Amino acid sequence: MTIVDTLADHYYGDRVRMAHAFARLLNEEAHGLKADGVDVIQFDEPAFNVYMDEAVEWGIAALERAAEGLRRRAVVHICYGYGIEANIRWKEGLGEEWLQYEKVFPALAASRIDAVSSECINSRVPARLMALLAGKDVMVGAIDVASDAVETPEEVAATIAEALRYVRRERLFPCTNCGMAPMDRSVALAKLQALAAGARLACDKIGS
Repeated sequence: MTIVDTLADHYYGDRVRMAHAFARLLNEEAHGLKADGVDVIQFDEPAFNVYMDEAVEWGIAALERAAEGLRRRAVVHICYGYGIEANIRWKEGLGEEWLQYEKVFPALAASRIDAVSSECINSRVPARLMALLAGKDVMVGAIDVASDAVETPEEVAATIAEALRYVRRERLFPCTNCGMAPMDRSVALAKLQALAAGARLACDKIGS
């Protein structure tokens, strides 16, 4: 769906047909990764936060087509976008609570996708929305990729603790809010170390 949103269509004449065509190609690539021994394959769909009705109507079906037959853990990552001015302005206008997940999470909970990755720390996403993903693994964004400030293990553990109010512990997997490619390598490494340390701290606190 995100690919379709960023391309001009002079061939298909239909967004759904075009999305499924790309889903087939992504599925071929995913099976190649499977053959290489990859255990977890994550698809990125930030457009799910923009076109919520379409995501429910046909976007999730296209996502399921991309993950078809993998027999590997299939994850969808849904962030709110970073970097470009248009994304920044859009987020500034979303109000005190970002509720886009409220529309999409129930549909994902009913889908064949194994896990959902969402941004949490320093966002305005209410943690309570994670309860809408009952039955799915939830990857909880505990590292802010829009800032070079390195989180403390205590901050990471606090994000995890809040998520545990809504997600069963065996279903929760701490992660970053989004990708870290634009970051200086040393900053990215320090943030990942904080993520690991914070996860250990959270485990110590809950006795697991």
